Amino acid sequence: MKKVVFADFVEYNDPNSKLGNYHYCNAFIRDGYEALWVSNSYNGLIYLKNKQDYKFKKSISTAQRHELAPRIYGFSAFASRLYGNYLFSRNPHIALHQERYIRPNVRETLRQLHFDKADILWISNPKLYWLTNVVDYGKLVYRVADDYSKFKEFPNIEVVENHLLSKADLILATSQKLVDKVTQKGYRAFLVNNGVEYEHFAPETTPEPAEYAASRRMRVIYVGAIKYWFDVDAIETLAKETDADIYLVGKVETDLSKLKPLENVHILGGRPYASIPGYLKHADVAVIPFKKMEATDAVSPIKLYEYCSAGTAVVTTDMEEVRRMNAPVYIAKDQEDFVRGVKAYLRDGYDRTPLTDFGKNNSWYKRYQSIQQLLAEKALVHK
Repeated sequence: MKKVVFADFVEYNDPNSKLGNYHYCNAFIRDGYEALWVSNSYNGLIYLKNKQDYKFKKSISTAQRHELAPRIYGFSAFASRLYGNYLFSRNPHIALHQERYIRPNVRETLRQLHFDKADILWISNPKLYWLTNVVDYGKLVYRVADDYSKFKEFPNIEVVENHLLSKADLILATSQKLVDKVTQKGYRAFLVNNGVEYEHFAPETTPEPAEYAASRRMRVIYVGAIKYWFDVDAIETLAKETDADIYLVGKVETDLSKLKPLENVHILGGRPYASIPGYLKHADVAVIPFKKMEATDAVSPIKLYEYCSAGTAVVTTDMEEVRRMNAPVYIAKDQEDFVRGVKAYLRDGYDRTPLTDFGKNNSWYKRYQSIQQLLAEKALVHK
């Protein structure tokens, strides 16, 4: 049986987050592969940050096969040293050679898991570069989904990325800005934007979320990570200038204190992926309120495809990749225009057909088919 090893940031079975690699992994399974999903390494430092995450990683760290889904297995390595934005952990050489700090011997563990050899090693998380040293792979795919050098979580990450680029047989990038960055380093990257599980977000009927029942006002929804790139000021202004309820769905990792006193802003936290279509279908407008910065200009926002697939009007801040997508959405020039765009949709309504058509034409499976074609052609990454 053919084998693929995935190295990602997010756990395969995270109930709230189903990003690109989750869908690509499932597509490989449908094509007859079996997969090993490798999570970030862990030690006691992770226990101090998130006990639940530590316990899960520990539970999949042994040389037994831990099945997450049919023919998909999970693994996380215990390492005495971790790479990241922690004291004594910022040296990129930890990521380049982390196998030296993993106990027990990770080569032997992978052999017992029957994943010491793989047809494809697929890395999206450069922290897991060390897998290239211990897996006997046929092809190395490096999928660049963000400009990691702009994120504080990845100190000196360019050193690791340069090694990945030099080893990769196929480089995929989710935005043109990321393609350009790879090109500037002398390598060839192929643009494969993010996509959507269209059927999941486009059912004709979905139950209305219980949180919506308390009010009959029109609804504005945001679904996704709420981090330092989230424009809190834009949401505050929107809340004060519209007679609509604003629902924020996602893990909160930035200060939202100025929103909490606003009676029409509802901070819900994370919600299961299975329930998200209901939040979107029963909302009137969906928003992407990101700050304008280099990191967000390199983003191909998955939520835009999901919003469209649900047939919900989209208002987004101005980002380079969003402009390139030619999506039927309202791209706001500034904060004032952002509010204006939301108000217009709430007042005038809209045609859902162009939105759902856009989602249908940008499915993850179509993306997967294009990647398989690139792999079949043995695409060269060097100029």
